[in-house]
Parts: sequence; C-alpha cells; structure tokens
Amino acid sequence: MNVLSFLQAQGCFREGHTAFKNGLHSGGWLEKGEIVRRPYLLQQLARQQAQQIAQHWPETTLIVGAPACGAVLASFVGLELGLPVAFTVTGQDIGWHRMHCPQAGQRAVYVDDLICTGRDARRVLAFLRREKHVALGVSAWLSRTPLAGETLLTLTSAPFENYPADHCPLCQQGQPLVFEEVRE
Repeated sequence: MNVLSFLQAQGCFREGHTAFKNGLHSGGWLEKGEIVRRPYLLQQLARQQAQQIAQHWPETTLIVGAPACGAVLASFVGLELGLPVAFTVTGQDIGWHRMHCPQAGQRAVYVDDLICTGRDARRVLAFLRREKHVALGVSAWLSRTPLAGETLLTLTSAPFENYPADHCPLCQQGQPLVFEEVRE
C-alpha cells in the first residue's frame, strides 16, 4: 500500500500555509481524523504498523499509546499482533492510565500516528525507561523529525516540510496563513 496516496485519497491532506501550535510553519498538514473516525481505514494502517513491528521487533511484549488517537491506534496494532496495550497519560506529568500499569521488564514499542516535533514520543520513551521497561522504539505513520538517537519506523515520509516561523519561506513570500494553531 502506498500510504501517502492512501492518506490523500481519504481526504487527510490540508494544503496551505500552516502555523502549528508548537510554533513551526509548513505548507500543509494531515487531518488524521479522516482515518481514525473510520475504523475500517484505521485497521488498514494499524495492520501495516503491526507487520513492521513484527518484522523489526519480534521480541515486543507490549504496545504503548497516548490518548486520544494514539491510544485507539495502539489498541488496533495490539489486536493485530495479539499483544497487550498500555496507555500513557501525557500532560504536565506523564504516567500510566489506571486501566493497565504493566510490570517492569516489558519490551515496549510506542505507537503513534503522526509525529511533528517528536517531543511527546521522546517523553514516552523516557518514561518507559524510567519505569524499567525496554523501549524498543517508535512506530508511526510518518514523522516530520528523525528522532535522532531512537529507533523510528514509519510507513511513509512526511509530505510537507516544517520551518521555524522566523525562517519560513511561505512567510517570506508574503503568503497568508491558511491554518493556525494546528496540532497534527
């Protein structure tokens, strides 16, 4: 499956000068809700992620996701792999959601849909390590950042480039913002 074509065919692409909540700018973004709200589509991407995880990390014993969409996706990936899932609560303080606080020593993969800066992914990986789990890496549909120092598996590359706001070529060309305060 060509994942970018799949995402585009499902209406996920939002093209136009974009300002993200984190301060970065881009020529567009992806609306994952077009996939997440239709479980039969989400299952197709989750299956792709599960296949990558099974091939790259066959020793995985736990799939981890963060609310809200990441937790739903993690459940689908866990189902495909026949593995348990656990959800982190991300806010000021990161922790386990009360539904499943796994015992230390799990070999965990953090599952996400779209990664913009990698901040949340890094926080989850650090939390897993503090909790005495083996953080094998991250599985995502795509990432706008390479997550240097971590193992990152993606289904495709990002279709839009990020720019610091003060070096945004779209701003320099005088293009008005089409989308503001976006969190991909």
